[in-house]
Amino acid sequence: MNIRFKNATAVDIDKVFELNKNLIKKHETNLNLDFEKIYTWVRNKIEKNIENYQCIYFEDIKVGYYYLHDEEGKLELDDFFIFDEFQGNGIGTKVLKHIDLIAKGKNKDIFLYVFINNQGAINLYRGNGYKVVKNIADSRYIMSKGVCDY
Repeated sequence: MNIRFKNATAVDIDKVFELNKNLIKKHETNLNLDFEKIYTWVRNKIEKNIENYQCIYFEDIKVGYYYLHDEEGKLELDDFFIFDEFQGNGIGTKVLKHIDLIAKGKNKDIFLYVFINNQGAINLYRGNGYKVVKNIADSRYIMSKGVCDY
């Protein structure tokens, strides 16, 4: 399986934002949140950090994105998306193994946030050694993988 990574650019901002917005709409259970404020925050985060996002390519076709960054001495895996039509083909697992190598090289644990009802993502992460370490307001889990777990 030929997976490659390329730095994202400003051209990718709208697509990453759309993926985030759709994920929030599909999985957020707390309907009392100020969604416009959340979307503004998400958009700003993407715009400020787009050069640190990675585009994921499979057989020279862009199939997703991820953003891995330092956060309080750990690596946070953020905005990890495999486009729907490419899910179920092992691409996500292959990307997570790549991220494991990065984390191991930096000697840092990895953590991520995932919506509680995003069962497909939770299964992917659990199958790759991540464990739930915290439940946030019955909306999201924080999942983590330690350096010794690689």
